[in-house]
Amino acid sequence: MPIHTITVKQFRYFHEGTTVVNGAFYARSISQGYVAMHQRRFLLLQGPASPFLKKLAEALENKGAQVSKINLSIGDVAFWWPRKSELFREKPEHWAVYLDRYISDHNVTDIVMLGDGRAPHHSAAAVASARGVDVHILEHGYLRPDWLTIEPDGMSAHSRFPQDAERIRMIAESAPAIDRVGRYRSSFFTYALYDLVYHVPNVLLGWLVHPHYRTHGPVHPVREYAGWIWKALRMKSRRRNADLATTAALAPIQTADGERLPRVFLVPLQLPGDYQIIRHAPGGDLFAIVDSVIASFAKHAGSNDRLLFKVHPIDNGLSRWPERIRAASNRHGIPDRVFYADGGDTDDLIIRAAGVVTVNSTVGLTALSMAKPVVALGAAVYDIPGLTFQGPLAEFWTNPGWPDMELFDAFQRALAATTQVRGGFIGRDAIEAGAENVAARLMEPAPRLPKSWAKPCGSTQFRYMNELFG
Repeated sequence: MPIHTITVKQFRYFHEGTTVVNGAFYARSISQGYVAMHQRRFLLLQGPASPFLKKLAEALENKGAQVSKINLSIGDVAFWWPRKSELFREKPEHWAVYLDRYISDHNVTDIVMLGDGRAPHHSAAAVASARGVDVHILEHGYLRPDWLTIEPDGMSAHSRFPQDAERIRMIAESAPAIDRVGRYRSSFFTYALYDLVYHVPNVLLGWLVHPHYRTHGPVHPVREYAGWIWKALRMKSRRRNADLATTAALAPIQTADGERLPRVFLVPLQLPGDYQIIRHAPGGDLFAIVDSVIASFAKHAGSNDRLLFKVHPIDNGLSRWPERIRAASNRHGIPDRVFYADGGDTDDLIIRAAGVVTVNSTVGLTALSMAKPVVALGAAVYDIPGLTFQGPLAEFWTNPGWPDMELFDAFQRALAATTQVRGGFIGRDAIEAGAENVAARLMEPAPRLPKSWAKPCGSTQFRYMNELFG
């Protein structure tokens, strides 16, 4: 049975009929015993700012695979040292040709990279696909806490994960319950230290070593650090203002029939420079989306309803959200019904909310787990009929509906069984477990999401594009 035609129902049988020896797959033949299929040669591109990829390489090699690495910056080298690698130093327009030649010369069978949004990774996915090379996307987990995502092709709009209930339930039939226990301790200090280890060499020496490289972030690292320092200095006032805004948004309303609680819609803001926004959201512009959401709320929500924006926990403060949201709410005539909080307990706000409006944040999954109505304006792996609101945004404000919790349970089990493993990018235990689990998943003989489920290449059609931007 060719691997590329395997179905989900056949996966368990096929998996039990294979073995791995020295990194090669062997399929059982009734008359011939085990027959070698192919040797696995992994190429790693950019990963998280941590030693994760180096540990992953060790885990793959321990399972018999061959591993090579192309670095794009000194920061990449810092976390790969002292292992050997190649450093791409040419202009970006030469990257595709360079990578195509490297794949051919080194007989690469698989490429692993962090996300599919960065320009070199986006191009690499196209080159690999044309070459018949399997692409594996590594990211923070859809599920939280202490999960990692490892899935073929890409994420969100590019994910193979099915969008229909029938296939989801089929996968979930044999999938175990979700392990919700937190396993690993994380440290913001370690995260910040790793970030410095990655960016400081690029800032100091990048102009000399790789002058054509441009950071994947939306702003220069020095400017981003300045934003973080300014936020840290204002921590107490930010928390105080967030508490005041949340209290005001949730404050009871005086009506002719007495006092009642308002309906509050929560909008968890993502990072404007996140590739989940740039590549998987209508227009790729979070600022424009926020303005359109406020306009829709002003026109279609009840006169006593309220809209609360919550800033992303690692927003660097450079987006000027208070000024932008204040200006938009004034422009649309509802300054007293729109609120902004840079802090607070997200879970508590979800519990109190009448519904959650997001682009494709994992906060949407958290809200669904609490049986709250959710509308996803962009491409999201959980944007599935029966889970999220599928109608016009204009109708969500008055009739958001409710998620099917039986389907959500099946969705989570199917998602964990096909795209998630336990582990993390920060902390020794999380990295070691994550690397071992990712390696084990990569070395499986067949994809858990078959190639026949791959989404067609080309531009993504966003359901809310016309409603948001006319």
